[in-house]
Amino acid sequence: MKYLIIAKHGARFFAVFLLFIFNTLHAQSYDFLEFKNEIYDESIQTVLLHPIDEPLLEPLILLTDQTEKLLLSFDVLGDYANTYQYTFIHCTHDWKPSDLQRMEYLSGFDEERIDQYRFSLNTLTPYVHYDVLLPGSQMQLTKSGNYLLVVYEESLNAEQILFTRRLMLVDPQVSIKAHIPQYARKVSVSRQMQQVDVKINASNVFFTNAQQAVNLVIRQNNRWDNAVMALKPNYVYPDQLSFEYEDETLFDGGNQFRHFDMKSFRYQAENIERIFQEPNYYTVRLWPDKRRVLLDYSSEPDIYGQKLIKARNDQDTDIEGDYAWVEFFLEADAPFTHEEVFVIGALNDWNLDEKNMLTYNFKRKGYQGAIFLKQGYYDYIYGVAEKGQHKASVAPIEGNHWDTNNLYSIFCYYRKPGTSFDQLVGVAEIPSHP
Repeated sequence: MKYLIIAKHGARFFAVFLLFIFNTLHAQSYDFLEFKNEIYDESIQTVLLHPIDEPLLEPLILLTDQTEKLLLSFDVLGDYANTYQYTFIHCTHDWKPSDLQRMEYLSGFDEERIDQYRFSLNTLTPYVHYDVLLPGSQMQLTKSGNYLLVVYEESLNAEQILFTRRLMLVDPQVSIKAHIPQYARKVSVSRQMQQVDVKINASNVFFTNAQQAVNLVIRQNNRWDNAVMALKPNYVYPDQLSFEYEDETLFDGGNQFRHFDMKSFRYQAENIERIFQEPNYYTVRLWPDKRRVLLDYSSEPDIYGQKLIKARNDQDTDIEGDYAWVEFFLEADAPFTHEEVFVIGALNDWNLDEKNMLTYNFKRKGYQGAIFLKQGYYDYIYGVAEKGQHKASVAPIEGNHWDTNNLYSIFCYYRKPGTSFDQLVGVAEIPSHP
């Protein structure tokens, strides 16, 4: 009997040991990844991830109804087709890899192939267009929260990664109410900045240790560089959490987005000065932009900095939409002393990097730059950031107005006691001026 007990304990220990070894061997270091929307291969262009037939909506899936798929599409420059792989990485509320193993949030396969492609047709710039519905038929996401989609060639390593995209899986368990008061609590900025007040309504179960378990994220116009992260409730009631701060929830009002329309290269639409046809691409030169910092606010409709990839109505945009170098020029009598100037918007995935950074031209007296873009309609705005920083301010160039119509997204995360991951339990979206 003694030996039987020892054998049982030994078997249990051996099983635990094997599980530990398995998890250790399969633990993945993601040091080579930036957990944001990022393109790592220069041949990758026009990465889109959105609900089917809704190109301007958030890449968001309901945990309770994963029959609703997201459409991923992208172009690879050149005329050679390949097959690629993709997987998902579960993330914390502040977009870092969570402690979950893949088997804990993926059911079925932990990676799938992307092998649906078409070659470009009648374009100056040759490319291969890919699209796929996510998650695939052999894969299901089982936990709510933030996810990073990673697309790569054959294996997930630094040399073979192509691009990443953020998406979210929500398990709606709370209701979110938010509003923008007419006057911010800090009176001195009440005509320039917008205050976001939020209330979370739910049953008591979610408010156990709310100061540690709940995190709120507020994002303005799909921008992550100026998002408010990890906000804690400052008032806890029996059935409500309140987030009413003086400084933490203040956003620059900014200004309406500028725009240009290059759905067709046959004519010069609004804000386009000239279109050149080069041997392998088009060049689209925009009219020079002026600083608006000293101008009165003027209401102009925009799409909150988004982009709509679209060619002419008689073209199949996916494979007949062509590419152009779009030239930007911002008039400025002198360069900024310590700041760098960027074109900001979905046209560069809201990133601040070399692709959308402008350089000062002393002869023309202004900032200039060019971005390679597919045919479509684009919003953009100018911002400045101190060298080496990753948060931009649009106020020094565009002005700062409380009247600006911005779109705010609010995400409520909850880490249930006894668990090791952040659930996404509520999402809301509110325009500053409905």
